[in-house]
Amino acid sequence: MARVADPLLADRRRRQIMDAAIVCFRRRGFHQASMQEICAEAGISAGALYRYFSSKADIIGAIAEDSRAEGDEAFLRAAEKFGFLEAMLTSSRDFLQKFVEDGPLVADIMGESLRDESIATVLRASDRRSILIFAKAIIAAQARGEIDKSLDPEKAADTLFAMVEGIGLRRAFNGATDTEAALAQFRAVAERYLAPPPRDRS
Repeated sequence: MARVADPLLADRRRRQIMDAAIVCFRRRGFHQASMQEICAEAGISAGALYRYFSSKADIIGAIAEDSRAEGDEAFLRAAEKFGFLEAMLTSSRDFLQKFVEDGPLVADIMGESLRDESIATVLRASDRRSILIFAKAIIAAQARGEIDKSLDPEKAADTLFAMVEGIGLRRAFNGATDTEAALAQFRAVAERYLAPPPRDRS
């Protein structure tokens, strides 16, 4: 009788590989870390790894998707409870903290995506899903009068992402490690950008 695949076991094994990859990427950088090193770190064979991921780009895509999914769900819950801006700040705090902890790795992967289309493709797909989720929340916030109604929701979401990524990357470049200071910097810019004209406020 054929063995029935255990989805929980498969999820655990994927997570094991992803965690091992993060360790290797932190230690050696994305470009230098090899699939063989990831196998050794995870304590599995190459055959077992390739049953789940065909390349480092696939692993990065899974890591990004996993991180984005958790963050997007938390954002939506916060947006419903506290409004768009406060939810955006909560989401951004987690992202900015990642730059403090893993600034070199984040920058390395972003840089590699400019050279390797396979990496860019998986990261763009994950980013696009998040943009659409945030754009939907912007539309709701515009209807409530929280956000300038003249802003295009998708472009506004993309601009906000660019703001927080730029702040995180620049502060990592300068060796700044105060996440709350980075968040305050982002808030100051985001509040002005999103604020509706006085005549539109109720």
